[in-house]
Parts: sequence; structure tokens; C-alpha cells
Amino acid sequence: MDRTSYDNEGYSALDVPTTAALQYVRDTAAAAARRAAASRELNEISPNAARILLVVDAGCDMPSGWLAKHNVAIVPVNVARDAEQVRDEGDELDRMQFADRLNGPKNERPTLLEISPSRPVQIRDYVQTWMTPTIDFVVQIAFSATGSSVYLSSLAASQSLMLIHNKVRRSLGSSGPLKAWVIDSFTGLAGMGVLLAHAVRLRDSGMPASDIATTLENFRKQVRTLVVPDDLGYLYRTLHSQGASGEGMPRWKYWWAKMLDLRPVLIAERGSGGMLTRVKSFDGACERALSIATRHVALGLSTPTVCISVAGDGEALRALPAFGLLSAECRLHRAELIMTPMSMMGCVKLGPGAICIAFASERFHG
Repeated sequence: MDRTSYDNEGYSALDVPTTAALQYVRDTAAAAARRAAASRELNEISPNAARILLVVDAGCDMPSGWLAKHNVAIVPVNVARDAEQVRDEGDELDRMQFADRLNGPKNERPTLLEISPSRPVQIRDYVQTWMTPTIDFVVQIAFSATGSSVYLSSLAASQSLMLIHNKVRRSLGSSGPLKAWVIDSFTGLAGMGVLLAHAVRLRDSGMPASDIATTLENFRKQVRTLVVPDDLGYLYRTLHSQGASGEGMPRWKYWWAKMLDLRPVLIAERGSGGMLTRVKSFDGACERALSIATRHVALGLSTPTVCISVAGDGEALRALPAFGLLSAECRLHRAELIMTPMSMMGCVKLGPGAICIAFASERFHG
């Protein structure tokens, strides 16, 4: 079969013949069948939940085991590292090895790093491999539209997926169309993890897909993501290459912070970001970010999840007294504390050694 009849960037799928749409679904049926066991387990939790497929991209910092347990699809992200292409599919070992290369001796570090999100047709085809016969709804959470093109690509992919599937459903006499939503997370990395954890709870509680999408669009405004970069030189070069050096980190601020060993604690929320404070030493900045998260757990989170991701080895972070206090506070309030290697996208944006801590709270207390 000539795959060019549906292998396109999305919107021209309006012209796909029904026979081509049927063949496309059949071509990917084997991969979807592998997901059937997880879907059956989900059906035992809630028959309505089994009809909803949750999707994130690899800019979401969540453990692969957690994603598999909750039957969440993760769309890969490609990263150009010098002359080679590296594919982030959510595997923790791959992410740690990627971070290790960034953390290595300076003369061995990559000189070129560039994020290359999947094209709409690639996103559509990957989501299709998760489409079991029970699925009627797709809810996708995408990396912030201000920080990546993933959101726009996912919109095109979603449109194409619905058009093809609805041609097939009509040809089979099904009156119920496939419906899909793509949510701009307003955040990324560990922040996306918090938003996803909330989506899973909503899905498993039996909430309809349309209500989940509406709820997430409101809830995303409560997600707070704290970032502590370790390599200020990397952060400066990244901002400079993006043309933001004058606004984000002037040269004099970089040298001043380096000389005094100051580390910024950054905050991202509601689709924007800025500096919260500066603290002496990297460990000191990590302690401050952890203590802020601990305070919000004690005050009461909007959803009982705290996500932490690290661009490298997380053992040093676990050894900090503030991490133990956060763990204890999470146990006391029955909040889930999830720690995982940072995605490759996060490593590229924030640099080696960076940490990211996210939680959801109606009011932020810095």
C-alpha cells in the first residue's frame, strides 16, 4: 500500500480515502494489541477509565515504571548531540547516561545540543500504537507551548488521528466518534509530572474525558515548578544563544554570581518564569527549594504529589537534610514523592546537575 496517502503533517488527512484509513489502523493494530493487558487492568478500576488514553511527551519527568503502571503513553523526543541523534523514550538509564555525558570533563562534553520534537505524523503514528478497541477518548498533555513546538505538533497529530479513526468508525457503522484534546501544560519536566499524576487520579475516579480536559486547563495554573541550575556557565550560554542574555542573565550578573558562588532558585508557573531568590552554594539553593516544597506539603497540596527530577546522580540531593524533611512531611500528609532522572529535554535546557521540584498549590508561598 502507498503510505503517502496518509503519511503527512496532519491536516490534509481530510483527503485520506476510507480504505487507506482502514489499512492504516490495521497496520498498527499489532502494536496496540500489546497494550491490551494494561487496558484490561484499567477496566477493572473503572470501565470509563479504560475508554480514555492519557498521553505525554518525553519532556515529562516521570519514571517509566510509573507510566507503565498507569497505562500512560509517552511520545519520544529527539535530541541532536553533535553529529548523532539521541532518542528520549522515557527510559531512566538512557536519561542518566545522557546527563553523565553533560557532567563529564569539559573537553569531552557535546559542543552541540538541539531538541528536535517529533513531527505531527510521527506523534500520530506513535499514539496509534496505543489505540486499543476500547479507547474512545485521547487526552494529551504537552510541554509548555512557550518552551517547545511539541504542543503545536501534537495539535496537528491529534487532528489527523481523529480524522482517520472517525472515517474507520463510520465505515464500521459506529456512531460514536473518537474525540481528542491536547492540553498546553504551561510547564514541563517535573511540573508536567504533577499535572499528569492529577490527570491519572481524575481518569481512575471515573471522570469523563471532556471534564478531565476542562479540569486540567484550570488546574495547570496551580502547578509550581522550582528549578536550581548547577552549571551557571551552561545556563548563561543557553540564554545567550537564545538571544535572551540581555534580559535573562547579563554577563556581569553571571560573573558576580560565579565569584560569590551564588545559585538562583527559579520558578516556572502559569506559562512564565523568573528568579525567586539567590542562595549561597548549589546545596544551599537545593535546600531552599526543598524547604519551600515541604512548607506547601504542610499547608496542603492541590493534588497529593511532589515530583523531583535531577540532571545526573540524585544521591547527593537525597543526602541533604531538607530532602529527609520533605520525605517525612510527604509521608505524614500521604503525599506521593516521586524522584526520577531528568528528561533529555530538561538536561539540554537547564544543564548538567540541575534539579527540578514541582507541586501544585492554590497559593504560592516563597
